[in-house]
Amino acid sequence: MRRLPVGYGMAMSCILLGLVLFPSISYSENFCAQPVQTESGLVRGMEDKDSRSCVWLGIPYAAPPVGERRWKAPVPAQPWSGVREAENWGNMCLQQKSPFVTEPREKTDVLSEDCLYLNIWRPHKPGRFPVMFWIHGGGYTMGSGKYPGGKLSEFGEVVVVTMNYRLGVFGFMASPALREEDPNQSTGSYGSLDQVAALKWVKENIANFGGDPTNITIFGESAGGWSVCTMLATPLNNGMFSKAIIQSGGCEASESLEKGYAKAGEIASKVGCGADDLKCLRAVPADKLVMGGVGDILRNGFQFVPHEDGYVLNGTPLAMIRAGNFNKVPLMAGSTKEEVNVVVEIGRPRLSNALPCAYEKLMQRNLNLSAEEAEKVAAVYRLEKYDNKPKHAFAYMLTDLALACPTFLGLASVAQANLPVYYYRYDYQGFKYGKYLHAMHSMELPLVFNSIDKGSMSGLFNNKNVDQARELSKIIQGYWTNFAKNGNPNGPGLPLWPAFDPANPLVQILDVEVRSEATDSPERCSLWDGYAQAHTPIWENLARHEKKRKR
Repeated sequence: MRRLPVGYGMAMSCILLGLVLFPSISYSENFCAQPVQTESGLVRGMEDKDSRSCVWLGIPYAAPPVGERRWKAPVPAQPWSGVREAENWGNMCLQQKSPFVTEPREKTDVLSEDCLYLNIWRPHKPGRFPVMFWIHGGGYTMGSGKYPGGKLSEFGEVVVVTMNYRLGVFGFMASPALREEDPNQSTGSYGSLDQVAALKWVKENIANFGGDPTNITIFGESAGGWSVCTMLATPLNNGMFSKAIIQSGGCEASESLEKGYAKAGEIASKVGCGADDLKCLRAVPADKLVMGGVGDILRNGFQFVPHEDGYVLNGTPLAMIRAGNFNKVPLMAGSTKEEVNVVVEIGRPRLSNALPCAYEKLMQRNLNLSAEEAEKVAAVYRLEKYDNKPKHAFAYMLTDLALACPTFLGLASVAQANLPVYYYRYDYQGFKYGKYLHAMHSMELPLVFNSIDKGSMSGLFNNKNVDQARELSKIIQGYWTNFAKNGNPNGPGLPLWPAFDPANPLVQILDVEVRSEATDSPERCSLWDGYAQAHTPIWENLARHEKKRKR
């Protein structure tokens, strides 16, 4: 009789024991549904339908900021008993509905003040993984954490977290009465405090989801990029994260309390309350506050940003970084090649129809430049570089002013602190309508998350361009997740990305051909350094002149 190998009986016993304890459920099938402990209670996730990852949706990281908690700093979520099913998105923060969002929108979406929820994806395997903490964009007035993080998690073997934060009047209204009642004398940055609270929650809880709390990278786009720079600057985040990525953001999106107070007075008047009557303001129906506090972003600019209140921020994030008062971590940052070009060329007739002879005069009128300043700008943005068409020159000029240069100036300032810095520009326009839209604002998002077939941008990709886009997506996801792992985007199979050197500035071009090339960003952006503090906000000024033209 053939003898069985040594240990065979013990192995069979273990297998049989497993079948008794877990009948008809394999380890793989049961992995995502195991309850996970958080500081407030147990949560149960599920398998992500779009990737090989586990997902937990709608986990509260703070108590609902409603009633008396409107315009107060977030506090921990109330504990719950039993196991909370984390299978549905949490409420989106209250906002006006807008087409200018890039995450998927569904008819079942709920907009509410009760919105402080986060979502987590982890690889469908045991282990301890780097964490990528995403902050969404939307001009601080719209958007949510409803980004599909599963494919990024699977591709790079990282834990991905997305979150909601209070928006608009609920997140960024400042008033003397609110400042007086706050124990830290803070006001006007409640959305930023939500981001700090969510990051703290992740730091304390993410290990139970397979994340490494000592290796957290924050990243965000547009207002999410501004938020990343605010998170870099605020002293409230000391030791909370180890790396940062700014996508089309910038480091000058903040304002003084004086400006915030004036704005709050106008909002209070619109809803029938005194500026310091907190009881009245907290009793105003939320929907009425939304309508009273949000205008046309494309016409009037961004009404809401964090405030320099001496607690969240002591100045603009850029000023704090330049003074050395920031969280010193490696940084990767960049923007798209034509962030707002299409808005200028289509939506600003006074600029788009300009003749070459009016080039400098229009700069003076629309950008509040002196004749001397306009001459210097014209020397850098030479019309011959733009087919001798002022509308093209203005388009690139305003792309620099609005997003590209605020991002570059933040990156260059971090580089001065001798930290590892990597600079990119997203040029890809091989999608449908690319020759009209170009590499405009937010176009890199479907490739960062590999959500090419989902959301509002899915219609831009078809059988003719989707394979090319997916190849570039692999490179971008490789860079992003490598940076999250070790602070360096480079890795096997990826085009070399040199670190940014102020003495020899290079930019990594993300396009069909990924490459490094010399950049003139230092020269261009030096023109706009300090512009935001010295001039009327660009969109407000442009809107005023458009209105005059129409009269």
